[in-house]
Amino acid sequence: MTTPVFPSIIDEQVAELPEAQAMPGDRVLMLFKGPTLFDAKRAAAEAFIENPEAVTRSWWMCGEWTVGYEVRA
Repeated sequence: MTTPVFPSIIDEQVAELPEAQAMPGDRVLMLFKGPTLFDAKRAAAEAFIENPEAVTRSWWMCGEWTVGYEVRA
C-alpha cells in the first residue's frame, strides 16, 4: 500500500477521537451483518469468532442487524 498525499476525512475524524473512544492499538473491530440478530451472529461464528454471543457492539439500522467484536490484531 502507499500513503496518500492528502489525509482522508476519515483519517482526520479518527485522529480527533478522544483517547477513551479510540480502539486500542492491538485491537481490531470486526463487523458482521444479517437480516436478523441471529443471522449476524451466525456470520460471526462462520468467520471463526470463538464466542459469537460476546458482542462488543450491536445496532439495528435500515432493517439490518450489525454486530461488532473487538478482537486482538
